[in-house]
Amino acid sequence: MKFTMLLIIIAALVAALLLSLFVKELYFDGSVDNSSSDGTGDVLLQYEWPQVQGDPSFTRFSAGPAPETPGILWKANVMGVQSYIYAFNGKVFVTTKTAVFALDRVTGSIVWNTTVPAPGPWPMVYKIDDTHLVIGNSSLDIETGRILWTSTDFSASSKPLFTLNVYSPEEKMFFVKGDSCIQAWDLSNPSNPPKLAWTTYVSGGEVLGSGIQYGDGKVFPGSFEPHQMALDAKTGEVLWDTETKGSMTFSGAYYQGRFIRAGSHDNTLYCFNATDGAILWAFNPHTEDGYFCVGSAVAYDIVYALNKDGYLYALDVDTGDLVWKYQGPGALMFPGTPTVADGKVYATTGQIASYTGEQGASEFACLDAYTGSVLWKLQIEAFAPRESVAIAYGNLYLIPGTVTTAVDSISGEEYDTMGQVWAIGAKPLPTDAEPWPMWRQDPAHSGVGQSGPTNLTLTWKFTTNGAVISSPSMADGKVYVGSQDKNVYCLDARSGGLIWKFATNGRIKSSPAIADGKVYVGPDDGYVYCLNAYDGSLLWKKSAGGFVQAHFASLVILRSSPTVVNGRVYVGSLDTNVYCMNADNGDIIWTHKTEGYITSSPAVVDGAVYIASQEPDLGALYKLDAATGNLVWKRTLPYYLPLGGGTDMHASPSVADGMVFAASNIEAYYGINAATGDVEWTYRDEAAKEFIVCSPVYSDGKVFLIDKFSIVCVDSKTGNLIWSTYLGEELYVSPSYADGKVYVVTDQRSVFVLDAANGAQLDRFVTSSNSWSAPSLYGGRLYVGNNDWNVYCLADPVF
Repeated sequence: MKFTMLLIIIAALVAALLLSLFVKELYFDGSVDNSSSDGTGDVLLQYEWPQVQGDPSFTRFSAGPAPETPGILWKANVMGVQSYIYAFNGKVFVTTKTAVFALDRVTGSIVWNTTVPAPGPWPMVYKIDDTHLVIGNSSLDIETGRILWTSTDFSASSKPLFTLNVYSPEEKMFFVKGDSCIQAWDLSNPSNPPKLAWTTYVSGGEVLGSGIQYGDGKVFPGSFEPHQMALDAKTGEVLWDTETKGSMTFSGAYYQGRFIRAGSHDNTLYCFNATDGAILWAFNPHTEDGYFCVGSAVAYDIVYALNKDGYLYALDVDTGDLVWKYQGPGALMFPGTPTVADGKVYATTGQIASYTGEQGASEFACLDAYTGSVLWKLQIEAFAPRESVAIAYGNLYLIPGTVTTAVDSISGEEYDTMGQVWAIGAKPLPTDAEPWPMWRQDPAHSGVGQSGPTNLTLTWKFTTNGAVISSPSMADGKVYVGSQDKNVYCLDARSGGLIWKFATNGRIKSSPAIADGKVYVGPDDGYVYCLNAYDGSLLWKKSAGGFVQAHFASLVILRSSPTVVNGRVYVGSLDTNVYCMNADNGDIIWTHKTEGYITSSPAVVDGAVYIASQEPDLGALYKLDAATGNLVWKRTLPYYLPLGGGTDMHASPSVADGMVFAASNIEAYYGINAATGDVEWTYRDEAAKEFIVCSPVYSDGKVFLIDKFSIVCVDSKTGNLIWSTYLGEELYVSPSYADGKVYVVTDQRSVFVLDAANGAQLDRFVTSSNSWSAPSLYGGRLYVGNNDWNVYCLADPVF
């Protein structure tokens, strides 16, 4: 009964939380190596969790992206599942007392399972290379589960409680605890069982558990006595032995020349100089029931450790000073170990069992790694103190397991489990996702996508080094966007992981265009760039008038974005010209000179180019022959006087159903006959004194416009008002449309989704700053830049 109630509580909590989540920045940075893909294009496969604590140093840190929300992708049933979880070679691995299971990382289905010779309780899996894994005294083929060898002398499992052994790929050695000794086993030839290389006695090792860690050619064993040792990984020679005031029973972590381990009984976390053993600092929270145990995580120059007093402590790795602490729902009976990735800390911060007899509360929390603020929580435990969490492939994998008061025994009653493995992360993009390959989706500037979210839930956000005014473009599972930090970024559309970036010579306000494996951007610094869409390498660069120091009155300033049609690139420039270039080599096919700055982006439809220009006395909308650049017609558009003056013409035309939809500098929109250039209708709001920088959106006989504090819907043939929704926030940039919904961002930190039929508000998402980037839609998700330096990906929640 209690399991049924627990599942009901979990489901309700997840549903509630997913509708009201907020999270901090995505801290993953660094180029993705595409060569680590399995050929499917999934660049996330390089981020693995190849042994019990992630790596030999036991920092429990993953360098890849990790989930922003607790969306459950799948649950796999593995009856009798034991603690600890692993992920490598595109699979997820768990064990029972007799077998190891390989699960599909995407679906959770069983790829293979193999019964192994008596691995014992809590067996552990270690990746040796791309072919071999080790569990207990056996090696298995990673792809098939076939047993390759079984040793009569060696075992990766140890009998003592909570002993965690370690494999070092650098040394090609396995370091295991055997009673009071540390043994090193040579595994330089993984095709054969390892050979014993050395044995070193550790005073106080005894039969109780103590983790073994590796770092920088050293092995750090634990002891039930109050001292910490370091051994030479190649010889077993004792390098140093430092006295402490508490037993060093559980796991430590090696980090950049430091070794961190808790003295369990003195409630103190020690940081040693890993070279000479000098104690650099010691932290004691001085809590009455405090007790550090099991292990810590280290990342971002911060040490993260749970304590029985119910707090998760974050300490400066250099000084031991408290950075922040988070208090869970109550004291912890037996804490686990945090896991860190992507600017976030994941940990079991609440346990239902208690030594006092008072029932506690289960809690698994995701916290901001820098501030300790709560990002999300689930009412579960992740098998702590044997924290069974792995972060790999952009997902979080865990084994739900609730500790009992029998945790200090090996009775089989230490945990209540669901017999399940969970995957938490972002939902995969649909295989038939329609691209959004350029500014406003297509050459007509329709601003219409295939599908978009109804409930705006953060899936990820990626932090650049400057404001993101550029609107994202998406194709082939990638996001392309420019930043004020002068870089063009290519991101993984599902996870937000960086694939590549390319540096230009100017702040980027334009939006990229993608066509035939190429990315076109500019001319923000006076040049149009053509990049390889897959690796970001420069293919060509062509001057489009050079850098122009132009003055504008509008606070929101965009730049002309390239439109690519039939092997040609069309773009406007501040040098007053419209350019047509060969998409393959950048050769200029033609130019057409206007009488003013061009910041609007060209719409290209039915062999014609439509573009607006800021001219001295009147604004102008041009229709040019796309093949030759010859003028077809020119329609002047009146200027109206804004509050601070100015004649900026930033709005870009959109074309649909034989009409061109364009705008003046402020107040007025026009429906213009595409064939003749005659104005068919005008929609004007004399109270709207802000500059218009948006492109109207057309769908099924309706046009959606920005009207200062409101978004309005008018009839495409007459301009008559159908509905108007007052949002109470200043609106500037273009709206977008998908499957009956309208999306708009504001100058006051909001992203809205409205019902396109009547303008009713469906949802609102709040960012940390304003946005001048238009929302783009791809695979059911919304992508948008923000002045807070981030690219946001919003989607419906995954339950």
